[in-house]
Amino acid sequence: MYVCICNALKCSQFREAAQSGAQDVTSAFKACGARPRCGRCLEDAASLIEQSLPRLDALPQAVAAE
Repeated sequence: MYVCICNALKCSQFREAAQSGAQDVTSAFKACGARPRCGRCLEDAASLIEQSLPRLDALPQAVAAE
């Protein structure tokens, strides 16, 4: 599904940008080689990025050596 009509950016592109290290809308657009234009997509893009960021609680826990 398209999130940013102005730049023809899809959900998958924002998710991929977040998983590659983009932590906010600005860095996600930069990773996609685009810039926000009208701004209507910013809230949806931010939500997708937040949902797609690697979660700290999902990372393997280190076990202390005895």
